[in-house]
Amino acid sequence: MSLDADFYKAVEPLFVPGMGTEHVGPLLYSMVRMIRPRTALEVGLGYTSPFLARALKDNLEEDAADRKVLAEAAEDDQRRVVLRKEFFELPYAPRLIAIDNYSDNDTSAPRVLESLYGLGLDDLVDVHQVDFRGHAGKLDRALLPLDFVWFDAGGPLEYIDFLKEYWPLLNPEHGQLVLHFTYWNLTGMYQGREVSNMLCGSITNELKRQQTSAGFDARFEVLSLLEPHKGRQGSVTLVRKLAPISMCRDSDFRDEMAEIYGATPPPMPVLR
Repeated sequence: MSLDADFYKAVEPLFVPGMGTEHVGPLLYSMVRMIRPRTALEVGLGYTSPFLARALKDNLEEDAADRKVLAEAAEDDQRRVVLRKEFFELPYAPRLIAIDNYSDNDTSAPRVLESLYGLGLDDLVDVHQVDFRGHAGKLDRALLPLDFVWFDAGGPLEYIDFLKEYWPLLNPEHGQLVLHFTYWNLTGMYQGREVSNMLCGSITNELKRQQTSAGFDARFEVLSLLEPHKGRQGSVTLVRKLAPISMCRDSDFRDEMAEIYGATPPPMPVLR
């Protein structure tokens, strides 16, 4: 259950240097392996598609092994100790919904299905050759909510259209959205001199502004990862919906630790 040399060799024909996803593919694979989504959505097929599908296949195998561990009687099994039994109350039959209208001639989207067939991953993927706009209502309701979403299609206007239509479908219990190319490399004047740096893009800035404005009532959190060596296509922003239990609490760290452990720890440093 890993990305071996044979896998990388098989997906290499899908890589388009200008799309900048050579590190995003393995990142998405790791995220899906951690989150173990039941339904994942990809908008914008390409190099990342087989990484997502392979992660679901590996999850399926690991889930079966975990269920076997839970069914055994040994109480001291180290794997058994770390598993959350509630997750396994529902069956695990993961699916990847992949949407692309193949309108971008620079992508490898039209070759993705062939790659998935060759890797034996096509049975986990439902490919919809359509514009994502107006398609949310046509998705199989049995596959909702969406636990993990990777969106990489178009610019700010497409991102707005996507959020309007698909954000409500994201699982309110920790659903994870990943957006591509969310920071811009811009040159401007700073303290009297011209500098070039990565600027938080307008979509990401608005997400952060909404989170900050909501304060303790924020129902999502935002984190961005940058590739500082790239001038474009070098950033992803993660947006995670927060279940009520994961929302920020207006309670002091020391008070909480004292209540839990009966002793007051040193204060947390103030980060600035």
